[in-house]
Amino acid sequence: MYHLLAPVIMLGLVALFQQTRLAQLLEYGTVNLRFQVRAPFDPPADPRLVLVGIDQQSLDKFGRWPWPRTEIAKFLTTLAQSNLNPHTVAFDVMYTEKSSDPTVDEALGNTAGLLPSVITGALSVDPSGDPVVQKEAEEKTQIDLQKVGLTLPFTQIHGDAGKIRGSPIATLPVEPVRRQSLFGFVNDEASPVDDIRHTIPLLIRINDKVYPSLALQMLCQMLNVDADKVEVNIGQNAILRNSSGKSWTIPINEQGEYLINYRRNNSFHNLSFGLFSSALDDNVNNGVPLPSACNIEKKTLLIGEVATALTDLGPTPLQSQSPLVYTHLNVINNVLRNDYLRLVPLDWIVIGWALVTWLTLIDLRKAPIFWTIFLPIAVVVFYTAFAFAIFWAWSLQIALAWPILSYGVVNFGAVVLRWREEQHGKQQLKQLFSKMLSPEVMNHLLDHPANLNLGGSSREVTILFSDIRDYTKISENMGNEELVQQLNNYFERMVACVQENRGTFHKFIGDAVMSVWGDIVAVSLGTEEDARNAVRSALMMRRKLRELNQERQAEGLLPLRIGIGLNHGEVLVGQIGAASRSEFTVMGDPVNVASRLEGMTKSFHTDLAIGESVRLLLGDGFLVRRLGLIQLKGKTKPTVVYEVLAEKTNSHETIWKEEDIALYEKAFDDLLARRFAEAEAGFLVCEKKHPEDYCVKRYLEVSREFLITPPPPDWDGRIVMETK
Repeated sequence: MYHLLAPVIMLGLVALFQQTRLAQLLEYGTVNLRFQVRAPFDPPADPRLVLVGIDQQSLDKFGRWPWPRTEIAKFLTTLAQSNLNPHTVAFDVMYTEKSSDPTVDEALGNTAGLLPSVITGALSVDPSGDPVVQKEAEEKTQIDLQKVGLTLPFTQIHGDAGKIRGSPIATLPVEPVRRQSLFGFVNDEASPVDDIRHTIPLLIRINDKVYPSLALQMLCQMLNVDADKVEVNIGQNAILRNSSGKSWTIPINEQGEYLINYRRNNSFHNLSFGLFSSALDDNVNNGVPLPSACNIEKKTLLIGEVATALTDLGPTPLQSQSPLVYTHLNVINNVLRNDYLRLVPLDWIVIGWALVTWLTLIDLRKAPIFWTIFLPIAVVVFYTAFAFAIFWAWSLQIALAWPILSYGVVNFGAVVLRWREEQHGKQQLKQLFSKMLSPEVMNHLLDHPANLNLGGSSREVTILFSDIRDYTKISENMGNEELVQQLNNYFERMVACVQENRGTFHKFIGDAVMSVWGDIVAVSLGTEEDARNAVRSALMMRRKLRELNQERQAEGLLPLRIGIGLNHGEVLVGQIGAASRSEFTVMGDPVNVASRLEGMTKSFHTDLAIGESVRLLLGDGFLVRRLGLIQLKGKTKPTVVYEVLAEKTNSHETIWKEEDIALYEKAFDDLLARRFAEAEAGFLVCEKKHPEDYCVKRYLEVSREFLITPPPPDWDGRIVMETK
């Protein structure tokens, strides 16, 4: 029951656990580790991207940040005067507050207009708790949006735009700047779980209008995509199309957020703002050639803070503190490289987890304890390696923390349950098998109880039935105590023959004994050796009976005669019965055939008959002859039945020599082939050597009858048994 219900219960617990901060923290930890393992092998970023960093050298040159807007205007003017021809210049910087001198803002806006494309930052602001302040901010935002300038909202919105993150309040660049340049929103809130920006808003909603983030605005400029050519499918993607018909599909969630596929910072082309501006001045004013690193023709520049002394820093999966300008760069690079981080659907993970967990639990129910520990560990190692491999190769992110933890907990519970069952099982085994198995076998099962597959399973076994002939007549004048004493004496010897040859005694049926070989995995030596041991046990029963009869004769008791039948086949092995009472046994047609074979020994005046299935497993180590082609009671098809005379190593136990058996078999073949004269001659020779043998006399008589009156054309030599 545990193996069926535990995975279901665990999935329910996982659904609850996933809502906790701990679960999210664990999963983010595995994702960050995947980024870090992959980072040394990250490819270079798209060469069209250049980060112009406001680093320590820049601060040393221009002084404390933020610098006067006149310095930025001067930089843009010099850049416009150069022959570098950048495609786009973007600032991860906001110019949203009016300068005390309006001409400064006008100058900055005018210089922005000198370049083909300039983008500055804007910010969506959460409403203030003060209603008055909030109303004033909303009114200002509405006024600013009416004079928004070059930046246009997206119009092709499919789905509920209200789900996109946004606010009625926005802080936009000052009017002179936004009149001559574009803006994009720089919102990049960190995750409350681990303070890392795993996602970034690609779209920002201001009231009912949807605007691009800084990264998306830069992409539109780089790819020559107009705002009216951007199609947004809420919860699916944002599709950018340019005039030539080329398109880029960017995955987004319902909030318009993009999942960042971080690459190492040094994969991007970096320039120092201070060094670059100095080189630019020297080039424009003094004709000094620019370093090759300053070649920015048709490239996109992103100007942002990178100095550790500045505040625009935060953790990423790759670094404890990193310039946040790299989040925008990673988004742009992902799109240009078609390098998206995609999530494996949760449904697939849950289904796969459930199947693997169920298969593991079911497969390991009766496996060795080492395997029950090793296999789950191997599955965890493989799944972990698989998660890292697909992340590395295809940027596929699959849940790792909860599948591993829950799988481990379920299998740990199975191991504990298994241990408790084994302790309880040892006591049951002692009671169930203490009188059925040899001490050696018993000790092995106590050490390895899992090898006994209780509950029902199919196995190939050899079944032995033995029965005392005419015991009713022998015992009719005995008292109960004497009868029990004699039966116990007989049973003790017969069961010992079974145990000495690695068999399992199953039960007494009146005065009959039923035993099986191959029903217990730990004891089985393989189907062939099991069959040989079963036959050896039958031959030993024959010897032990002779010894017992000598004792009985000395006591003035009548001798006992037995019949033994053996058959091989696939049966159901297990603990069979009701909950209140059950027994370890075997069931199936091969069991019935073994009982029929024991019964037919009476008709053929022998004490040991085996089915054809057993004969095929014996090999050449026994002296065996055919009793006949027999159609057993209740069967429609005949089977060849054999008599085992002795094991070749004990050939003295039979008067039949190998050459006698060969002669008998040749005569039997002639009889079945309707060569009745040859069969008669062969059986005549056998009769001279074995005048009292029942089969020889029977088949000699049949051969003579068929010489006179041949059988019908459909005769196949079968003998139909009318009794059990």
